[in-house]
Amino acid sequence: MKTGDGVNENLAESFFLSEYFMTGTFTCAALMGFLSFALLNDEGFSYTRFSLLVKVITTVFMYYAFRHYEWDITKGLMGGVLFCLMFEEAYLVLGRLWQEADFDKYLVAGPQGSIYLASAGMSLLMTIIITINHFVINYSNRGKPENVEFNRMAMIFKFCVYVILIVSNCMLGFAPIVLWRNSLRYLTDMSVLLLLVCVESQLDSFKIIRKELLAQMQEKEETS
Repeated sequence: MKTGDGVNENLAESFFLSEYFMTGTFTCAALMGFLSFALLNDEGFSYTRFSLLVKVITTVFMYYAFRHYEWDITKGLMGGVLFCLMFEEAYLVLGRLWQEADFDKYLVAGPQGSIYLASAGMSLLMTIIITINHFVINYSNRGKPENVEFNRMAMIFKFCVYVILIVSNCMLGFAPIVLWRNSLRYLTDMSVLLLLVCVESQLDSFKIIRKELLAQMQEKEETS
């Protein structure tokens, strides 16, 4: 499809617009999120469990709103999911790693500790960028395929950071239960991000289609 901005995009070939792919990412996000929540039962009702529960519930409601064509609510809940991710990562970097665990303990652990710290910080930075770009995309009057593409690139980079986090997390000598729940949380976030890209792509595509239809109607009125 050719957009008004001269950007060629074949909607049929984009797997982010696939209903099956969207449903699959939502199912993975919900299942792994609640499984992560269950593995945190030894911490009581901590801030970590609370933030994880809020993120998963917000994701569920976002998907439900999108499926029922409540797109303004969907866009607001998408921002809520991204803010949940951002606060979770800020709490990890600034709260737990810096204040409670102390950066030095990870630095003296060797390269894997330094890589884990750097990846956690980079993950937070990318979430901030993605969140800002989300509002640019979803609250513009016209479709912004170039911004959607930028967010996809940012999320691909964030995926790579998550893989590094999982690998370096496994090399730090944590207890098995800690390794599992940390890895599941990262996998949950990866699924949530994929779902956000799917919804974001769908909403932006509807804007572009609407813009083209309006242009065609205007052209018909002028020729008639």
